[in-house]
Amino acid sequence: MCNRGRGRYRKILCGGAGRGRGRCGSDGYLRQGRGAGCNCREIEKRYGRRAEKVTGNVADEEDVERMIWETVDRFGRLDVVFSNAGIGGRDDNPSSMDLEEWNRVLDVNLTGMFLVDRIAANKMKELGNGGSIINTASMSGHIINKGSRKDMSQHMVAYSAAKAGVIQLTKSIAVSYVEDRIRCNSISPGMILSGLHDNMDMSALETYVENEVPMGRFASLDEIMGIVVFLASDLSSYATGSDFIIDGGVTIW
Repeated sequence: MCNRGRGRYRKILCGGAGRGRGRCGSDGYLRQGRGAGCNCREIEKRYGRRAEKVTGNVADEEDVERMIWETVDRFGRLDVVFSNAGIGGRDDNPSSMDLEEWNRVLDVNLTGMFLVDRIAANKMKELGNGGSIINTASMSGHIINKGSRKDMSQHMVAYSAAKAGVIQLTKSIAVSYVEDRIRCNSISPGMILSGLHDNMDMSALETYVENEVPMGRFASLDEIMGIVVFLASDLSSYATGSDFIIDGGVTIW
């Protein structure tokens, strides 16, 4: 048997920890006794001193620097960053989307990811202990989500462009910091019920899942958590620059 997945207690910064994928990532770490800096008060209450709330805007460079500094200050080190903060577009149709909305989505989903990755990796390099950075991309970074026969796209132009960028950003960060023993990988989840779907037609989503997802169902958060915890652990020590697709088979087609 091998317990390399547990190893020493790691100190983690988890972005977007309040719901969805970030919630499952922070839960996964904390269940195993690790310390985490999270931006969710409920997580902090549940796990006590093992979880510390840090708040900030990932699209603001000074905020990101402060969040990284606070995590290191409170826990003494930084071993893992789960960069998960993300938003959907209010009007993601290229024919009508205005530049302000495009920039809003890209600022959080891609520029924010770049800021977190760069600042975290530089801090890990300074500390000299290596580390693992996990970015949340999406199956929408690989495909254009199908719509109805009448309207062939779900109109996610800014979201899809940003998530495709995250996959390439991950590879660039991985190669830039490989000599510092800092790994960077991404996950590309498929259909999970999360806050990103709050403004979407649930009946249409359910029809999409039934018709387009080979497994025929939404993913559970635990099914995403397992991959995130794996990438944070020594079990994935030879993986860097990779994207892990968890989509129930959608991208098989």
